[in-house]
Amino acid sequence: MKILITGSNGLLGQKLVELLAKHKEKVIATARGSNRLPESWVGYEFVSLDITNQLQVESVFTKYEPEVVINTAAMTNVDQCERERSSCTALNVDAVSYLTAACKKINAHLIHLSTDFIFDGSHGPLTEEEIPNPVSFYGESKLKS
Repeated sequence: MKILITGSNGLLGQKLVELLAKHKEKVIATARGSNRLPESWVGYEFVSLDITNQLQVESVFTKYEPEVVINTAAMTNVDQCERERSSCTALNVDAVSYLTAACKKINAHLIHLSTDFIFDGSHGPLTEEEIPNPVSFYGESKLKS
């Protein structure tokens, strides 16, 4: 199976690349900028990809044609999201729409990760029918995606 992982320089992305590459899956690790994964790791290919750039997303998806896309990329620093709302929206909302469209075009399965920050934390445990009520811009951005 060919699996593309966004945000491979982040903690979750790194763990997924390591795990899936060990299981002999074809892994395309992507992140903005250069590869920060350990040089000793094998079994994956790194591609620099800015998922906030729709043309780059389309180009990489057309070239690699992944069967599964796991989106671990996000702006997660709550304070930074409040200060840099347009950057937060670009990464947490707009980029997800680009990934979704690219996946539809090549019939790839998209796994997108969210957060419990879409809820206000006023009670728990929560059920799947719980109504979201984010209290931060970060939570709002993840709810929109």
